[in-house]
Amino acid sequence: MLSPAAAQALADGRVGDPFALLGPHPSEAGRILRVYLPAAESVAAIDPGGALLAELQPLQIPGLFAARLADAGAYRLRIRWPAGVVQETEDPYSFGLLLGELDIYLLAEGNHLELGRCLGAQPMSIEGVPGVRFALWAPNAQRVSVVGDFNGWDGRRHVMRKRVEAGVWELFIPRLPIGSVYKYELLGPHGLLPLKADPVARGSRRQCAPAARAAVDLRGSRRVLAPHGRSGLARPALG
Repeated sequence: MLSPAAAQALADGRVGDPFALLGPHPSEAGRILRVYLPAAESVAAIDPGGALLAELQPLQIPGLFAARLADAGAYRLRIRWPAGVVQETEDPYSFGLLLGELDIYLLAEGNHLELGRCLGAQPMSIEGVPGVRFALWAPNAQRVSVVGDFNGWDGRRHVMRKRVEAGVWELFIPRLPIGSVYKYELLGPHGLLPLKADPVARGSRRQCAPAARAAVDLRGSRRVLAPHGRSGLARPALG
């Protein structure tokens, strides 16, 4: 059970460190698994072969579920959505740090020469799971989320982890199809900002407003030049 304040912060979209609350956490009685999936009707943890590990129990706010897992093995989530839709996927909050130490160091120094490889939406497999890794430089943001059709444009669903030493936010979304349309939702000191298109997106869709497509063009990275002429971060999403 989360504290009432922590649960309410999840519901209000004010959590800037989702990994502290969600995903698997060790305890004396075994691993405690928590997920926050607004609109989900039920959630179960299953093993890689589909066998049931645990039925997650609803907690104090709609969409918040938890269960105790008996062992430290791999798990997936079986999520039942309205209208009978069932989704099986890995938990984004079960993955560790994504950007390497060298990337973080160069980003912090403002000397990274391959921002097109490091930031934005990068298709990859982690621990054998295909998906897309997102990274955005927004040092003064209080929360950053990836939003799109895949999560109903709900900024509470895929909140990113902040790498404080570089002001970069990161998240791996398992099994997200390449070409998915996305933007970033940022919570600033004075509230939510308008949705932001990815400044290093490899493809975009232009209708009423531009939105990036996740890793559309895989033919190589590109360099972003800062105003002073050297490669670096030209402008943070919120800095």
